[in-house]
Amino acid sequence: MPNKKSPDFHQDFSAIPIITSDAIRSDSKKLVDDYCNLFEKEPDKAMASLVEDVCVHTTILAQLQQAIFVRQDQLKKIIAEKEKYQQEKEDAEKVRIAQISKRLEKLEDYFNRRM
Repeated sequence: MPNKKSPDFHQDFSAIPIITSDAIRSDSKKLVDDYCNLFEKEPDKAMASLVEDVCVHTTILAQLQQAIFVRQDQLKKIIAEKEKYQQEKEDAEKVRIAQISKRLEKLEDYFNRRM
């Protein structure tokens, strides 16, 4: 099996149709019918096909779970960095406000001495 590059996570998925519950029911019914027909004609082949499908779907599910956990971890890191940046920004604003207040006090002091 060739080793394919993973898709870019910035990829636009808007062109991919949304799978509705009606589509799921329709596809499921077709699969059940196909398996029933195959079990009637060739039970051994049907069982092998069913086991293969279960194994493939189990592996796909594991991949999806892994991708979700990786993405979740990435999002947690991004959120933590954003919160840290926000805190640093707020701290810098407090320092700046304190500096402005001191300057204003000096100006008021200067103005009051002149009067």
